[in-house]
Amino acid sequence: MAAPDWISAEFLKACLESTGDSHQEITVIGFTIEPAAPPGNNYGCIVHRVKLEFKYIGDELNVQSTSLIIKSPVVGGFMEGFSDFAIDIYGREPKYYNEFISETYKIEIHDIVPKHYISPRPLCVVLEDLKTSGYLMADRHELLDYEHCCLYVKASAKLHALSMAVYKKRPDVIESLVEERQVFAEKFQEAFRIMWLVSLKCMGAYLEDKPCYKKISDFIDKACENDNLHQLHLQTEKENYSIKALIQGDPWCTNMMFKYDDAGQVVGLKIFDFQSLKFTSPIRELVTFLGASPNLEVRETKLDDLYHLYCDHINTNLERFGCPERLSYENLKSELIFQSPLVILIAFMMLPFCIADGKADMESLLTEDTLKRPIKESPAYKLYEGKTFRKLYPKVLDLLAEEGVFEYLMQKMDQL
Repeated sequence: MAAPDWISAEFLKACLESTGDSHQEITVIGFTIEPAAPPGNNYGCIVHRVKLEFKYIGDELNVQSTSLIIKSPVVGGFMEGFSDFAIDIYGREPKYYNEFISETYKIEIHDIVPKHYISPRPLCVVLEDLKTSGYLMADRHELLDYEHCCLYVKASAKLHALSMAVYKKRPDVIESLVEERQVFAEKFQEAFRIMWLVSLKCMGAYLEDKPCYKKISDFIDKACENDNLHQLHLQTEKENYSIKALIQGDPWCTNMMFKYDDAGQVVGLKIFDFQSLKFTSPIRELVTFLGASPNLEVRETKLDDLYHLYCDHINTNLERFGCPERLSYENLKSELIFQSPLVILIAFMMLPFCIADGKADMESLLTEDTLKRPIKESPAYKLYEGKTFRKLYPKVLDLLAEEGVFEYLMQKMDQL
């Protein structure tokens, strides 16, 4: 894909001069542009890496270099149906960095997210290139081990606590980040409903020759009937949670990067990609991360440790930031069950999507035409035939059955 012509020396100059690090004027000497994310690691935006040389006016002999990551909106393709909603989709992330993160620094200086620059283009995000500082992206096919998960859980808990503290002082900052037009909300919800049905149908097709999973197949039939499972999920979204935080909404392992010491031990983390913000229960974030990112060993043996770790760290940070709210382990466990519709969405749709062998066909997941023909003929079904998928499934389903997720949801759907 050709680099956009608006990435120019003037654009880069404005970005570099926006940080406030120096009041000197900058001259950009030259730059190169290259793609920054391989296929399958990124869908909701276009990401470029720009390497540039510059100098400060008055210090012409001292040429400096840096590298920036520039995120811009997707045009066409699966986003064609959302072309009228660019501000709703892409307008949040620049405000997240420029307004919310700036407010958090007034409470406590932290390094959870990358350094950001103010972009002259309001729907674009400009960030430091973490790769130049030694940060690496995890292999989405290998997923995350316990040490990587611990770093994320601690950082996420801190961000959640910071958002609760910001909300007490500047509720307008949080409210402006999650505000959305009604017409966009309805459009998104319909696309979400279709994606949910396609995913359920695909998982049902995957299980059709596995008679020992008949109970889960029966669950899928019940879930598709009258959009039962989607209706349950809508109920969880309307819940008035006692603890609410600003959540990223999309914490899979390619939306974070890790740093390692000389021995190869992971020692640092930065989180990015904040297009899907919500102000809701922070447990939703934990559910999404633990459904989409940990490896099998973590899922089998370490989830309870991560639950305790999250409670400990959000409570410690809430106390530090002067917030009276606290989250008990018992309340966390109770809400995990309540969030079972989301657990299924992650296991049936998001995880297969995240571990796809190549780039997933988003259009087949979002169009109702996919439901009008045999599901195995759809490009969407390729997600359920991939190499990594076969390594993880049906073990992932076994673990959910052991937790009682399917049994709980069958009872809830009977009540509908």
